[in-house]
Formats: sequence, C-alpha cells, structure tokens
Amino acid sequence: MKRFALIGKDIHGSLSPAIHSYCFNALSLDAVYDIIDIDSESRIPDVISKLRAGSLDGVNVTAPYKKDFMPYLDQLNPRAESIGSVNCIHSNNGKLIGNNTDWFGFGQSLRDFNNFDNVIILGGGGVVPAVLYYFETRNNFSIHIIGRNLKKIECFKNNNISIYDFNNFDLDVENSIIINTIPSTAKIDWSSVMHNINSQPRFAMDLNYHLKATEFLNYFDSSLKVKNGLDMLIHQALMSIDLWYNESLTESINFNELKRSIK
Repeated sequence: MKRFALIGKDIHGSLSPAIHSYCFNALSLDAVYDIIDIDSESRIPDVISKLRAGSLDGVNVTAPYKKDFMPYLDQLNPRAESIGSVNCIHSNNGKLIGNNTDWFGFGQSLRDFNNFDNVIILGGGGVVPAVLYYFETRNNFSIHIIGRNLKKIECFKNNNISIYDFNNFDLDVENSIIINTIPSTAKIDWSSVMHNINSQPRFAMDLNYHLKATEFLNYFDSSLKVKNGLDMLIHQALMSIDLWYNESLTESINFNELKRSIK
C-alpha cells in the first residue's frame, strides 16, 4: 500500500483526504491519504526522513510551509523553481523532487471564465506566485495586486503588475476578473474594500474552497459569474496523483461526480 499525506498547519478541516480517497477508489489504487499537521518548520526533517525511508510515498504541502520544504529537496521542477514554492513532493529513483501544481489547478478552474484583460488580485500570500505564473506565461494581462502589507507585495511589481495598499487605493479597470486569495479567517470589511474599485468586474473568484459561498463572493449580485476555490483544489490534487504515479491516471476521473461526492 502506498501512503500519501497533506502537510500543513491547522489543516484538519481540509477536503484533500476526501478528494484523494475518492480518486484512489475510482482508480483501484491501493493507497491512503492522511493529514500530518505540524506546528512548526522544525518538524519538516521528520517528514523528509519518512519520504526518504519510503514510509511516505509522496506529500502535498500547504500553508505555511510551501517555501520551507524547498531546501530539503534534491531537485525542483522548473515551474516550481520559477514560482518559488512547492506543494507536491514525490520520489524518483531515490531523489526527492518538488513540484507546484497550484498553477495548473488555478488554470483549469479558469476554463469557465473567458475574455477578460485585467486581473485584480486581493492579497499577497503563498498562492499568489502560482497565480501570477499562470497569467504571466500565457497572455499580456494587466495585473493589479492589492495587499494588506505593501512591503510584502513589492517584489511582484513590474511593467505588467501594479501594487496597491489595501487600506488606501483607488482603482478603475474594465473587463476584469477579481480574485481573492486572503484567508476566510481574516476580518475584512468587503464593502469598504470594494468601494475603492470603481468598475464592475466581469468575474469573481475566491480561492478559499468552502462548500458554501464565501463572504467575499456574497458581496456580488447574482448577475456576476463567480466561483470558489474548490475546482482549483481538485485539479491540483489530480495533477499530484499523476506526478506520484508518473502516469496520466486521473484523465479517467469523472470531475463532476468527484465534486458531487465532496458536496
């Protein structure tokens, strides 16, 4: 039996075990997927030891450790290296390889949203580099990042990316998608924030993946097409399975049935 796990902090409410268990059953794979909640980065070597010893066959990594695992790995996939974080680790001929499947999951979740030119991103946390990687490697989008910590998001600023202080900005962009990356646990007055965006976006996405509509998405009226982060979570998980098994196994997974099983 192969053993996989999600590594993170305060993650016992994650939907990842349900997603992977469904896939293992559907694909008749002899595998299990567990939660390993670690309270500090000092426990990362323990996880690495389990991977090297074979008691873990692969892991997903979530906040706040996506960067912290990188120095312990033997090799980084070029995309993960470009993004600057890993969320999937597997072993190949004894070497531990770090990958990032967030960018893929995000891109797949965008398939229902077309014909926008501007991107508004709220927050500057760990998933933002993967989102930026997706947009910057496809088209010449104009990207606007609104962060609660301006110093934290200064590193993203370039010719195509503008940055704004969450508490002091005035933004007017047409034909846009607005994407929230701020955790749902943060106390945000969304009406105050959105008051400073002087144009109606075409689409809204919240990368939080609660099964119910988030407070951010509830701000918008029913005429706007919206989506939470569940599709992204599922697609990045499917890619992780294919990486762990080095085979395109999950092409046969019925995405809608998988999604219904979680709900």
